[in-house]
Amino acid sequence: MKKILFTTAFNLIITLTFGQILNPVKFNYSAVNKGNNQYEVHIKTRVDPKWHIYSIYNPDGGAQATTINFTNAKMIGKAREAGKIQTNFEKEFKVDQKYFETSVDFIQTVKVESGMRKVKGTLEYMVCNDRQCLPPKTVAFEIVL
Repeated sequence: MKKILFTTAFNLIITLTFGQILNPVKFNYSAVNKGNNQYEVHIKTRVDPKWHIYSIYNPDGGAQATTINFTNAKMIGKAREAGKIQTNFEKEFKVDQKYFETSVDFIQTVKVESGMRKVKGTLEYMVCNDRQCLPPKTVAFEIVL
């Protein structure tokens, strides 16, 4: 009986340990009113130690670049990135990869229709560490204006 209980408990612990979903990135969203129905949208990204998230401007042929799309707002100009960018040549891709460790603030100016109270969209990103890359992930966001 003790062997059965021990084996069951051991298997449960192993299953729970390996069944955890890795999510090394956390997001905070905010918007700054710039007047004339324009807002500066901030997607502040925190990355767990030893992981990195790729730049919006990571070159073609490399890991998937971060993309920001808005469903109910028009993007004005190019997105900016506030953070310490890293560049590293990777033989596998034959390109200089651009990424951020620890944190980055993705900033995009948008124009919305008059009276709009929220801006909605999606963020698609990929994260890696020195041993693995997680598949690209898409998260929806909704930011109160």
